[in-house]
Amino acid sequence: MPPKVTIAASNDAVLPEDMLHHILVRLPAKTLCLFRAVCPSWRSLLSDPLFVAAHKSHHPEPLIVTCNCEMFERGTINIMDLSGHVVKRIATTMKNARMVRTRRLDLICVTGHKGRHVINPVTGDTFALPSCRAKEHAHVQHFFPESFDLGQVVTTGEYKALRCVSIDNSDHESSPMLCEVITLDDGRNARWRGKQGPPPPVTSNRNRSIVVKGVVYFLLDFLYKRFTFSGVRVKPGSMALFNLETEEWMGIVQGPKPVRSFVKDSNGRCGYFSLYLELSPVNLDGFLVMAHNPEGCSLDLWFLMDSEKCLWNKSYSLDFQPENLFAQPLEILNDGKIVLSAPGSLRLYNPVTKTYIDFGMRNSTSVGTYTGSLLSSESTFTSEVSVILVCFQLFIYVCCPVLSIICFYSCVVEIIF
Repeated sequence: MPPKVTIAASNDAVLPEDMLHHILVRLPAKTLCLFRAVCPSWRSLLSDPLFVAAHKSHHPEPLIVTCNCEMFERGTINIMDLSGHVVKRIATTMKNARMVRTRRLDLICVTGHKGRHVINPVTGDTFALPSCRAKEHAHVQHFFPESFDLGQVVTTGEYKALRCVSIDNSDHESSPMLCEVITLDDGRNARWRGKQGPPPPVTSNRNRSIVVKGVVYFLLDFLYKRFTFSGVRVKPGSMALFNLETEEWMGIVQGPKPVRSFVKDSNGRCGYFSLYLELSPVNLDGFLVMAHNPEGCSLDLWFLMDSEKCLWNKSYSLDFQPENLFAQPLEILNDGKIVLSAPGSLRLYNPVTKTYIDFGMRNSTSVGTYTGSLLSSESTFTSEVSVILVCFQLFIYVCCPVLSIICFYSCVVEIIF
């Protein structure tokens, strides 16, 4: 008589616990959120921090976060996989909402008509960044358009936000800028702290700063002659560095040679303005990258290899396509494909075959990436087709243990080969 297989009581006598774990850890988060309703033991397993961590390690690719918003209407945040499928939707209370372009964080940030909100997509918790100034700047009467970024301290994991504001919107040579920092982990009582302003003024438009390994890189404003650093004219493409851990400025790094050697044309400032529109700092593979779209001819990606020696390497140059106009790279995936955010679409570029796969993002006003785990039973988006699919999967895993075992071994074979 063959020996009996020991069935773990924790999964209601359906499958051995280790086999159930191996099957569930390979399923998408959206499906697992619904599986929590199967029974108390499944809910306990799928809520366990160790399981959540294991699931995240099996699904390392980032998710894409977009914000859809009609004018004067409240926005909707969509979290999508790299196939363009929405796996979660979060309604916001903010009108004219836009995503702050964050990379590789477990939080997302939205800016709108009335300030900025930092949102935890898993719990749904929202923290409204205070609009009041730091007490060190209480005497300041006017704050003009600001630069803003949200990042994480590498050593401690703390989340911090940084904003630079101008107190004078004139073109005078001595126009100063102020800097303020806030630590989100301080809770609801978090307040802005006044810090030393940037060396030369930084740009105030969005998508002109990025956080890389706990350092914020701000593109400097090179459109006006008055901006100098240590008596030297700021060259096009230069960036100011701010360390989120020490909360101090780290000096200036110059842009790639073709950018910093740019010679303005006979139109003077108009030539610099065109160059300004062509530049965008991004974070790819943990490197600071300057995306340069010279005259709409190509999309060149310059990787900063050595900040002290100002050594850049043009690792990619994407041929011109009308769809790539104003496109920005988001991620380099494990298989080498590059995720591009283009107006109204998400593009996957294969640098080997030089081909694209497009996914529509209707009414998306801004895009970011998210690397947290979505194993939450709250705010999960499921279409009618998904409900049918999930019901079928429930039937397989709960009612047909033989098929469950087949599915499990199929997953193993696919991973091995």
